[in-house]
Amino acid sequence: MFVLYLILMSYFMIGNAIEDYAVYVLLVIYMIHVVLMKLNHVYEVALKKGVASYLEVRELKRLADSNIEHFHFNLDSRYPSIEILNKIHFKQEGDILIFEGGAKMNSGYGKFMSK
Repeated sequence: MFVLYLILMSYFMIGNAIEDYAVYVLLVIYMIHVVLMKLNHVYEVALKKGVASYLEVRELKRLADSNIEHFHFNLDSRYPSIEILNKIHFKQEGDILIFEGGAKMNSGYGKFMSK
């Protein structure tokens, strides 16, 4: 914003004379600049959130385009995904999953119990 102010000021000062409308334009731009500096923290946070959100969405789209299977896995090991369960041998007794190794998992709470 400050750079815009300097560019406009330089443009309006060509010929060592400033027109009446140029004074008002520069005054308004300067007031906007002062307000933005006063609200710098709020302005900075809003700007950073917007940029971070844009970058996050762009990265997620890139990941989805390269390997959609990444989104099919549940990375929380307390609740195994269908893809993971299909790779291991288990049987279900009510709300409890029993794995071949003897460990039990209560599917309602996602906690392992010893047999």
